Amino acid sequence: MIRVETTADSQFGTNSYLVWDEDTKDAVVIDANLEPDPMVALARERGVTVRAILLTHTDVDHIGGLPRLLQEFSDVPVAVHDAEREVVAEGKSLRQTNWGFELAPVARVERLTEGETYRAGSLEFEVLHTPGHSPGGVTLKIGNALFTGDALFAGSIGRSDFHNSDGRLLLDSIKEKLLAEDDEMVVLPGHMQPSTIGRERRTNPFL
Repeated sequence: MIRVETTADSQFGTNSYLVWDEDTKDAVVIDANLEPDPMVALARERGVTVRAILLTHTDVDHIGGLPRLLQEFSDVPVAVHDAEREVVAEGKSLRQTNWGFELAPVARVERLTEGETYRAGSLEFEVLHTPGHSPGGVTLKIGNALFTGDALFAGSIGRSDFHNSDGRLLLDSIKEKLLAEDDEMVVLPGHMQPSTIGRERRTNPFL
């Protein structure tokens, strides 16, 4: 059985997720918010082995905890879409401002590619490229869960007012890929509370 637990930072309310297999104790962390210590403590408490850190995208509030997580979970890869690979592999900023945050280049960077399965131990994720908020935004699908990053929220959608955002592309990504999923699929977003595809299809005012 796949289990999911969440921590959120106090500055932006950015969600980080611990996803693990109850049978094997293989785990991944999805997104690295600005307060990584609760995630470190949660992984220790659950007795899991973190096999990788997966990024839905590379805004500062989703990667700010990477140095601490990589210190704790040594030698694990960081997986990201190719369109934002240089943020992680070269320490470049995704946006025109990075709010004073600098990320040292990460040695082990792996690809999240649409149509390919990303495997971390016994965990297997389907990758959906859902750009618009950012060029390399992805949604990660496992079981009945969709980790949507900053594409789709409960009752809202991601910002598209950055220089490298695209509002029309974001809506197309959501409608063509996320709303194509079954109503029962659980939306686990980068901010705020969970939802379901059915609820967002019926009630999200932006869609």
